[in-house]
Amino acid sequence: MTVREELRAELSRMIRYRETRPGATSLEVRSIRPAETPLDLVAIDGSYTFLWNLGSMWLAVARAAAIPYALTERGFHPRRPEIVDRAIMVSTWDDIVAKQDEFHQRLFEATRGSAEQHKDMVNEFRKHLEGELAVKVARETEGVVIALDGSLAAVPKELDHLEEVVGACEANGNTLVGVSKDSLLHAFGRAMPDEQVLQSYAGMGYVRVPKDFEQRQRGLLYGDVYFARLHPQSPKWFRVDIGTYKDDPDFVFSHLAAHARSGISPGYPFPLIEAHRLAVLVRQIREPLEEEILKECGRLGLRVHEVVAGLTRVEGRRRGAFHEFLDQLARDVK
Repeated sequence: MTVREELRAELSRMIRYRETRPGATSLEVRSIRPAETPLDLVAIDGSYTFLWNLGSMWLAVARAAAIPYALTERGFHPRRPEIVDRAIMVSTWDDIVAKQDEFHQRLFEATRGSAEQHKDMVNEFRKHLEGELAVKVARETEGVVIALDGSLAAVPKELDHLEEVVGACEANGNTLVGVSKDSLLHAFGRAMPDEQVLQSYAGMGYVRVPKDFEQRQRGLLYGDVYFARLHPQSPKWFRVDIGTYKDDPDFVFSHLAAHARSGISPGYPFPLIEAHRLAVLVRQIREPLEEEILKECGRLGLRVHEVVAGLTRVEGRRRGAFHEFLDQLARDVK
């Protein structure tokens, strides 16, 4: 067979395999009516950027950002955000990790075996910062929606703050949700991911995943798992985990949908858009941080060319790595 014939055959196979398998769960979509007087919403997100590499050690800065929003007839009204920036050094070498504190050792053990362990360690640190900030917000506010980026699932469980966040939200009457930007769940027993299966349903609505799926994940989940289309023009369904007010999802989705009516991205809560924007701005403060690295490494006796050679891209690759030369060569050769 030629490659074109193989391509056509494989496409045919993919279309056949997407069909529903026997015993797949039916979808019971409930409608959503946005609240006329929405609760205020505090959105929390985080990001990170790598700065420098020295052998098996990486230096990075992580950020967690929380931004409160009120929604009135005149639109969205932000209040002063809270931003936490922290630097961290992670290592993938056992001998170095053994000299670090318990938290760094837990990060190392929780991500051991990862193909890019340094990235996973910093990402877990980023989630740790988000969790600390979420606990603070939940304890200091009452009667609001607290929306976290991502699911309300703790992986690895020993590093999370979700139990504390849920407890503080319950104590202060806060509605806790986790909104995932993308999901590849197959909770409904279909070959296609649940998010894609639901694309055929028009209008606003929400549907809960089967309880047997939640039971299998219960050791890690802190919320009930739903998929929701929060605006009639939303381009997609989002996974939404509900951590409090679990017995009244109509209430939860009515207030969440009210915050998802921005023309910038209908169907996705506007405060989470702004929290994400604040979080990723940490990647734009690299230049002054790199200057600090150059000055401090000079004080510590490193030569300039050694320091510059260790500067990294956002995701931790060294600048000028050989793969970049090959990629540029491939682009130039036409």
